[in-house]
Amino acid sequence: MKIKILSLAIITLLAGTIVISCGKKNKEDAEAVKADVTEMNKDLEKGAMNTGTDAKETVSEDWQKFEASSKLTIKSYNYQIKELRTKIATADKEGKTKLSENLDKLEQKNKELKEKLDLKGKELKENVQEMDQAAKDKEVQFEREFQHDMDEMGTSLNDFFKDNIK
Repeated sequence: MKIKILSLAIITLLAGTIVISCGKKNKEDAEAVKADVTEMNKDLEKGAMNTGTDAKETVSEDWQKFEASSKLTIKSYNYQIKELRTKIATADKEGKTKLSENLDKLEQKNKELKEKLDLKGKELKENVQEMDQAAKDKEVQFEREFQHDMDEMGTSLNDFFKDNIK
């Protein structure tokens, strides 16, 4: 019986020692983790500043590519409109009026696209300092919508005579 009590006391003493030493180790680990987290937060802040600068440069480069491509497409549409004007000149008087009106609408839409592109480019250059992820998302949305409008314009020009001749 004395052996059981003595064994139980020794086991309890060992368990207590282990628990206490683990608690000490956990405190040291917690302090180390806390220091690591503080350092990581500093690194993240530096990274966020660098990312902001990188995002501005990326958006600026992407915009320049998009703008150049869009301006080239608009010039192409102007050329197509001029070609269609010469084709319309050979049409009969009744068809000529209707075709000219429709082509005038397309020409106006092309001018609006160019103005929209120029306005957005000017806005982007003025607000480049305030560029963040939300602004970048808005740019991507604008580019998608603008591309859709240009695709519609191109389809309208390609199908110009198909829609009007019966």
